[in-house]
Amino acid sequence: MSHFFSEFSRGDNGNPYKSLRFLVVEDQAAARQTLRMCIQSMGGFSVDMAQSHGEAMSRLRNRMPDVIICDYILGNSRTGQQLLEELRREGELPHDVVFIMVTAERGYEQVISAVELVPDDYIIKPFAPELLRTRLEKVIRKKQVFSRYYLHRNSADWDGALEELDRLAQSPAAAHHRYDVMRQRADTLMRAERHGDAAEAYEAILEEHPFPWAKAGYARVLQRSNRLAEARALVDSVIAQVPRYFEAYDLKAEICTEMGEHGEAVAALQTASALTPHNWSRKRALAVAASRNGDVATVARVMAEVMAQGDLAGEGLEAVVEMTRCAVEVRNHALAAQLLAAIKPEQLDKAGEEIRLSLECLTVLAEGSAGGPRFDRIRARLVKMQLFSVDGAIDVVRAALLHADRQLANMTAAKVLAGPEARRSFKALLAVYCQHGLEEGFRDLQREVASQRLMSRTRH
Repeated sequence: MSHFFSEFSRGDNGNPYKSLRFLVVEDQAAARQTLRMCIQSMGGFSVDMAQSHGEAMSRLRNRMPDVIICDYILGNSRTGQQLLEELRREGELPHDVVFIMVTAERGYEQVISAVELVPDDYIIKPFAPELLRTRLEKVIRKKQVFSRYYLHRNSADWDGALEELDRLAQSPAAAHHRYDVMRQRADTLMRAERHGDAAEAYEAILEEHPFPWAKAGYARVLQRSNRLAEARALVDSVIAQVPRYFEAYDLKAEICTEMGEHGEAVAALQTASALTPHNWSRKRALAVAASRNGDVATVARVMAEVMAQGDLAGEGLEAVVEMTRCAVEVRNHALAAQLLAAIKPEQLDKAGEEIRLSLECLTVLAEGSAGGPRFDRIRARLVKMQLFSVDGAIDVVRAALLHADRQLANMTAAKVLAGPEARRSFKALLAVYCQHGLEEGFRDLQREVASQRLMSRTRH
């Protein structure tokens, strides 16, 4: 949108909107046409349309527009807020792209007051074209102020981003955006892994006002600094302060998972999911947490709810992998096969070796006893793979034990138990070994790993 910033800053008396690409996301045909005419009346020419969450994701991934105008209710149990959150969390929405929510919900202001990821602006329907023009101009002028910061941030140039924020903190042009500058600075320090500086930045904000988002941000810094008990206490205070701050429940679940308290993670996500019944990414997270907690009944129930939405279009590969793992957990191999078949070739082309091997292992598990030849083909790659995540390692252990390869299973499990994720992974690994009647063997392996760690500490 840099071309637009330059035209806008010159006060072009022509038509600065003609160069912008718009995407309208609206499930009602008449409303889509109304929004198109509204955009055209203010000078916009390039207007693309999407009538569903899945179609919107597909169009956005094909070509990112300059402005997204999205209805809050999208049909098929989806919301524009959910679309926004998914785009932001997956890093698929550039910071210089405008996202404006339109809604007939008079209570939407209460909705966005309790969420971390908010649109650039929102408009209550019905509205006149001039109101859209005014709101869009306001948002773009703000993005113009932060444009150089966005360039640094989008390229992960954290030092450059921080220098620009320091400049903005002294700039009269950014005076109305003081807390935005402070918030972005704290977040950028965290992304730069300067956790001590990020903590100080959030503390400075909280000294001025106890913003829930600042508390949540500080809790995340504490989490990344491995100060988990403090992080949990702080995020609990956020939930007590704003019970409908749903991202705080997600953060609490992450912290509890790292602490090995999977039951607490499940409880947090169940509470948030009950209040946001159409947030399918949160339900997927609940299914994963329940799987780690060995709660097969909850996994089965939540997976049924997720699949009942019936729309996998636009889902990222990570989401499909998560759902496939959950299907394997409840031994619904037909569902696992259905999910695996939904993966597109272009998604696989972009996947790393670890994801590819996890998918191979999940396919082995979905095939059951018939998956032996596939397992034999990938075994050498599994042995060589060094960087498995906890979930990826558990995929390998499951596949290895299914085909009686105790050596590979123990080698993989031992790597996890010897690493920083031991506490988080213990219960899930134990459950897998117990499924094969190997609880005592797992306990022996755990003791062996603990002994080796103790000997290593003694030597050093």
